[in-house]
Amino acid sequence: MKFLSSFALLSLLLAACGGNAGRKDNAASEQTTVVEEQASVQADYCATYFGVLPAADCDGIETTLTLNADKTYNLKTKYLNGKDEAFETNGVYELKGEDLVELTTPSTNAKTYYKIVEGNVVLSDAEGVVNDGELAEHYVLKRK
Repeated sequence: MKFLSSFALLSLLLAACGGNAGRKDNAASEQTTVVEEQASVQADYCATYFGVLPAADCDGIETTLTLNADKTYNLKTKYLNGKDEAFETNGVYELKGEDLVELTTPSTNAKTYYKIVEGNVVLSDAEGVVNDGELAEHYVLKRK
């Protein structure tokens, strides 16, 4: 009788261990899915964008923004005012929610925001609100 109850107990322990292995496999599979989804999201917005932003004192600001997969960015701006003043900033960015990119300028810690809209980025405020006035289309940087 002792042999039978020991055998039953051993069978239960083995079954329990096998169940944990299955749970570990499921957890690893779920983790892989999350990483794949994050990579897919990155592939959706990691790119170079270009446009001419409006400016009060010149013909516009030619802007090229590159968002890299390693959370760094490169922002090139060129003022179209006859002098063709150009500036370049490299820094880090963070994705806020699913569609708001927060650029941080390293030297000043200033924040600039772009909302991801239909494969492009649109200059926005910190809440992701974009200009919807008559110049709205001029705040869009199109994906190259």
